[in-house]
Amino acid sequence: MKKIPLQKLLIIDNDPVYQSFLKDSLDQQRCIVFGVKSGDEIEDFLASQSVDAIILEAEFTQTTELRSLEDYFWLRWLTKMYADLPVIILSSKNDPDLRVLGLELGAKDYLLKSVDQRELLIRIRNVLQCSRFIKKESKVLFGNYSFEIERGNLWRGDELVRLTTTEVHLLKVLCTQHNITLSRDELTLSLRGYEHNPHDRSIDVHINRLRNKIEDEPSKPKYLLTTWGKGYRFVVEV
Repeated sequence: MKKIPLQKLLIIDNDPVYQSFLKDSLDQQRCIVFGVKSGDEIEDFLASQSVDAIILEAEFTQTTELRSLEDYFWLRWLTKMYADLPVIILSSKNDPDLRVLGLELGAKDYLLKSVDQRELLIRIRNVLQCSRFIKKESKVLFGNYSFEIERGNLWRGDELVRLTTTEVHLLKVLCTQHNITLSRDELTLSLRGYEHNPHDRSIDVHINRLRNKIEDEPSKPKYLLTTWGKGYRFVVEV
């Protein structure tokens, strides 16, 4: 398997045996791996050390069908305080509702502790590859539009344009890589964490919907251009 480029990861898991297993596996893939036992240690750790991604154990104590968002307290804290830091949930609970809730709250992936080691490494690699697209820029201007990268707000003059979560992420990727052609594979990977299937046209659908919101003539785009045979390019004059 192709090795993950050197990255720094933080594992948060109160099981020392499993944490040691993960660290050994990731060390072999040229990752620098740190570990803490609980979310209570996250704030102090991140105040003194930077990492590229976090693997967060989520063990849910509630047994009722209606679970509190407090089950994801540290996920919510991380996505609020470190919005650009990708978080992967690791849990022994194979529960579709918990998986969906975690993804809605900002986790980049939700994996079971029983996941095959090879799959775990591939998913971590994909998340890290996705995160490289999002660069820290405050604002991108094009035409009468202003896009706030961090907040994900698109303004047409003084009017806020309503975007879906997918459209916000797609526009972030396109704006921070402006004037560069991105393939469908790269765009799909940034959105979904898996490579593009040639029969999957969902990226084209999202592109067309975004064009309808930012282009005066969507059929003759000025900003979101198609590079035939290669992908899409977002044009910003610099």
